[in-house]
Amino acid sequence: MRVLAGLFLFLAIVLVDATSSLPGPLRLAATFSRISNELDHISLGNCSLANATLPLNDTKTKLPNPSSNLNLKYIALGRGTQNYSCPSLSDSHNSRNTSKPTATGAAATLFDASCIASQSLTLLHEMPVVIGGTPLGSLALLAELLSHTTNSSDLIIGEHYFNAAGDPFFNLKLSGSNAWMVTKKDASVTAPKRVSHIAADNGDEDVAWLRLSSTDGHGIKEVYRVMTFEGSPPSTCAGQNDTILVDYAAEYWFYG
Repeated sequence: MRVLAGLFLFLAIVLVDATSSLPGPLRLAATFSRISNELDHISLGNCSLANATLPLNDTKTKLPNPSSNLNLKYIALGRGTQNYSCPSLSDSHNSRNTSKPTATGAAATLFDASCIASQSLTLLHEMPVVIGGTPLGSLALLAELLSHTTNSSDLIIGEHYFNAAGDPFFNLKLSGSNAWMVTKKDASVTAPKRVSHIAADNGDEDVAWLRLSSTDGHGIKEVYRVMTFEGSPPSTCAGQNDTILVDYAAEYWFYG
């Protein structure tokens, strides 16, 4: 997990350093030096989530608290796409210009973030911006490299998508557990203005924060989507394809 934190820190610092005037090799050396300094002050041996606090107070309207009989089980970073549809290209030009994209679901890979959360919530909350700005293909390569470097098969702990009935589905069986859930949306609040030294202000680009509850499943009962990064559709369907995939990232907090 020390290697995992190091590479996440590396990605974050590289994005910050991108505006630096240093030549590439010197910037890379400075980056690794700063990573080493950060890791000297972070111990990832204890991955307990006992002190992890869900950031509900960050939004103007607060999401409901987790049910009192539930415990925090997992914290994951989700990276994927929010999916939308537009009227067929065969429809009238005026129809597409005035129509708004319709949400049709999402698909995301879920990366284990529990150890980072247990030691630094500040670092955790920067991660959606970091991985949201990283191409999906690069994330797959990163996960593959990390699985070999850390001798771990559970860096990717699950996946999120919408099932055939159109319900949000979370499958965490890659974590080694039998946890999964079909959900319904209980509450939604507008994402707050983003505060980050890595990315610009979000405007209206970040998808809403959500609380979802289980309608079926095992091991998990509620999930929160918070600290979202992008994922919102274009304002209209003008100039868009029938299907629109918008990259996004978020934290997912699972309770059971």
